[in-house]
Amino acid sequence: MARREFQPILLEDLRIRWRGFAVRRFALNQHMPRVERLDEHVHRFSQLLVYLRGEGTQHLGDRSVPVRRGSVLHVPPGQAHRFAKTRSVRPICLAIDFEADAAAAWSESAVLAPGDLARIERWLVRLHGLRRQGDAFSLQTAALVLRLLARLEELVSAPEGRIGEEGGPVAAAVRRVAARRGFAGLTPRSVAAELGRSLDHLNRQLRSEAGTTVGGILDRLRLAEATAALRGGTLPIGEIASAVGMDDQNYFARWFRRQTGQTPTRWRAAMRSPEGG
Repeated sequence: MARREFQPILLEDLRIRWRGFAVRRFALNQHMPRVERLDEHVHRFSQLLVYLRGEGTQHLGDRSVPVRRGSVLHVPPGQAHRFAKTRSVRPICLAIDFEADAAAAWSESAVLAPGDLARIERWLVRLHGLRRQGDAFSLQTAALVLRLLARLEELVSAPEGRIGEEGGPVAAAVRRVAARRGFAGLTPRSVAAELGRSLDHLNRQLRSEAGTTVGGILDRLRLAEATAALRGGTLPIGEIASAVGMDDQNYFARWFRRQTGQTPTRWRAAMRSPEGG
């Protein structure tokens, strides 16, 4: 969805209900300048925000949460929030407004695995197709909305916002190689060689299985290692860079900013300061 021509979706005045939940509004929007200038505000309902493109920071009261492609945020009713982008590209965000009895137990933020992100984008394309056919509301539309919301609810209900690693046996084999060898000198091509496959063939398998590539899995593993070290310790940035297989601290900083929208130093400060929660 984010890499194709953008197609907005707007479903208002919904009356999708089930035990403990009521969906009110479902909107896929590209941020316009007036949205980007919006001051801190609150809603009477809960929101799930899913970012399909763009990078920035979502300010939730006195906390700051880095946002990138695949980020999912749960904003409870009455929570003041404000988004600030960190790149010139306009973000694309799916916003689901709903009421939920059990939402208080949900995680504040999470990140979709590449396979889940690809699956959600396919469902959004189908929803857009139904809308173009003049389907104002039908069981098919309701089913897709509920299917998507159920997947997101599973994610934000999981411990620490994790829904498990992406993919199946091929992705698991890539992660085993990374765990066995460590990050030093680890490249997509060396992983493919250890598994006895060409990189092109291995990437085709991973795209089919999990909507990702060897490089995507390695980036995810490195990011998890780097953010854990930044959040929980006092290691210098250079040592963290080396620990994830990047001896050039400047390269690591650029890579980390592509992943999170912030430099490692700013990310660490945001996580440790009152503003970062």
